[in-house]
Amino acid sequence: MERIVLNSSGFSLVEMMIAFVIILISFLALSAVMASAINIILENEMQNTASRLNTQTAEILMIVPYNEISTCGITLDPEAPNYNSSYIYDSNNKCLGVNENSYKQYPYPEQTINTFKKKFNIIWDTKIFNTALQITITTSYIHNGVSHSTQSVIYRSRV
Repeated sequence: MERIVLNSSGFSLVEMMIAFVIILISFLALSAVMASAINIILENEMQNTASRLNTQTAEILMIVPYNEISTCGITLDPEAPNYNSSYIYDSNNKCLGVNENSYKQYPYPEQTINTFKKKFNIIWDTKIFNTALQITITTSYIHNGVSHSTQSVIYRSRV
């Protein structure tokens, strides 16, 4: 004679399938959050790089002789704002300095961010006041089809 167990402990196939679906939905939601977090981290890295390029350019412009500073830039990305084909990163860009290798003191506008290369456009605009030169430095780039810019303003006295 067979004995029928009415109170079995354990999970049925239906309960296991429901648990599997709940875990699957949780993993899908978590992967969407992770993708969003990676994109935000990448955006922050690009913003930090643009700020660093602004700072490096400002440091160089503070040591360049006052009479050699003019509106200029270094642009590589034709799709990003402030692109100017004459603002190239080589000795042909005479506004970067009078010597043949003067351009090398400026930061190279193609930077590596999380193992890939990103092009930036760095320009600076000068305005002369009575006793000072105002230099507005703008670094621009494109990310996910949206243009971004970072600006810094420095002042140089004539003395």
